[in-house]
Amino acid sequence: MPLLQQILAAGPLDWLAMLTSLTYVVLAARSNNWCWLFAAISTAVWAYQSYFEYNLVSDALLQVFYFIMAGVGLWRWQSSAQEGAVVPVVRMTVQEHALTIGGGLAGGLALGYFFSATMTAAATYPDAITTVFSIITTFLLVGRRLENWLYWVVIDIAYVWIYLSTGAALFGLMMVINVGVAVYGFSSWRKELATDSKAFRYVDGC
Repeated sequence: MPLLQQILAAGPLDWLAMLTSLTYVVLAARSNNWCWLFAAISTAVWAYQSYFEYNLVSDALLQVFYFIMAGVGLWRWQSSAQEGAVVPVVRMTVQEHALTIGGGLAGGLALGYFFSATMTAAATYPDAITTVFSIITTFLLVGRRLENWLYWVVIDIAYVWIYLSTGAALFGLMMVINVGVAVYGFSSWRKELATDSKAFRYVDGC
């Protein structure tokens, strides 16, 4: 089986990127600050692999962005924890959804056009569109927007095809797992939101 052969042929850096990335996603779904440390390790390795091994230019740039956002996420979540609170889970507004979808499509098409005109890259437009959506959704994750996990489900499904089509079978398998983790994250954060809402109503005397 070609897919199995690709997985078995994956190198140690592929496995390191995969395992640390999965740890990051699981810990993020559990609202654990340690998720950002694993995110930093994973993105550093993944950026190298995406660019030098799989020729996914947009994805490599995305990993650099993720590395920076790992520091931002750690700072924001840790600052809230030191103040005796956590960043609350909130639902996205209609305007936030519109900006996310409209900005993701417009930015992705523009980035895809830029790379198609300036260099040769694999899966140029799908890679660019998922890159822009991933950037926007990362801000939603840091800001603890509940629906960020639903966007990750769609993004990760798209990445399954992108990685498999470029021979990055191990990363494709990881994205399949990430879809399940994103569903778990949505369920976990929705319960957290419901608990916080009940607590607020109790304190407010309602």
